[in-house]
Amino acid sequence: MTEIPKYSCLLPMHHMAIRPDGRVFPCCYFRHEYVPSDLNLSLEDPFNHPFMQNIRKSVLKDEMIPGCSKCYNDEKTSNNSMRTDIFRSPYNFLNLPTDGSKGKVAKLTNIDITFSNVCNNKCRMCGPELSTQWYSDAKKMGYPFEKRGIIYQNKWIETADVSDLTFIKFLGGEPLMEQEKMIQLLQKCNRKNLIVHITTNGTLLPNTDLHKLLKECEGVYMTVSVDQFGDFNDFLRKGSEWATTLDNMFVFKQRYGKDTTTLHSVTSIYNVNLCNQLIEFCIKHKFYQKNAIVDGPNWMMPRNLPPLVKEKLIDLLNKWIKQASKILQKLDYLYDGKAHYKNIISELEQEGDFGMFLRNDTRLNIIRNEHWKDHNPYLWNELKPYFDDTQLEEGQLEYLHSLG
Repeated sequence: MTEIPKYSCLLPMHHMAIRPDGRVFPCCYFRHEYVPSDLNLSLEDPFNHPFMQNIRKSVLKDEMIPGCSKCYNDEKTSNNSMRTDIFRSPYNFLNLPTDGSKGKVAKLTNIDITFSNVCNNKCRMCGPELSTQWYSDAKKMGYPFEKRGIIYQNKWIETADVSDLTFIKFLGGEPLMEQEKMIQLLQKCNRKNLIVHITTNGTLLPNTDLHKLLKECEGVYMTVSVDQFGDFNDFLRKGSEWATTLDNMFVFKQRYGKDTTTLHSVTSIYNVNLCNQLIEFCIKHKFYQKNAIVDGPNWMMPRNLPPLVKEKLIDLLNKWIKQASKILQKLDYLYDGKAHYKNIISELEQEGDFGMFLRNDTRLNIIRNEHWKDHNPYLWNELKPYFDDTQLEEGQLEYLHSLG
């Protein structure tokens, strides 16, 4: 088994993540507040920006990197993180260099790229930075934002030498709404040595031209963002249609291989007591499966539930952990349920603000003229006793009581 360093990671030596506004990060999990604002695609060589070089010096010395706190915190809770996954994986799923330079010599071989924030969904846990569908609701919610995105016009994208790239992850927005830009980039790449990863909401399929290019690549992996079943998933990921999403998940498996499709779920207050159901679905249908806890907007984080509700959920999660331990012995594919349950417990043990959740949730429900109570009646009934004692905005308590 590969020995895992205490702090360092392979990604900063070979990778950069490009956001819709053109900003660049060492990886998608790197905390934004630590990244200088001038690290962006307006530079001729953002990969070798002084900040990126300093990060790599810390990597080589195995020093703690403040921006990597997401992985460090996950490891404290469950002994598992994206950083450790890269070292532990029995296969080179990021297609990192195999010539002995991996993790030692800086060379850009991997990128995560988001061409724009153009999207056909307005998921509850998203916002205007990553979905154009969110603009109207964001204004009504009072979110500060600028209409920005469209990085394909940036000089670096048009002029960069991408012949050495061995891994590209396309994200959004919804990347399959930007297929022409994906085609333009893939046409410049050495596809026989390239692994492509597409993170999608599952509402669209690659067109004929893109599919042809993908089939020329060394490997294609699809991650479908799904947070629940049926109408509840359509509620959480507004704009989705479950029947279409479900059909497309199986199309991806058929087109690109039975072991190439992963379902990725975001756990928020809305589905925290139901996340085991999607894990069981993945086990039944043999999809790879990954989970994350919502990282924004902050008011949706499970920590904001009332303390007594959190205690009940922790008891439930501990039962699921015992069940997961038995399941793990029988599976030969990716399954992170046990680690995710531990991460949720750690999240629930943090101090929260139920009033912040209830005020923002009620505001959004009124704006969208919808509510989640029929999708998750258990949680609704658990929260109802706390409404009268929670500080709300004018008219919100009357609205909540009108729901029954």
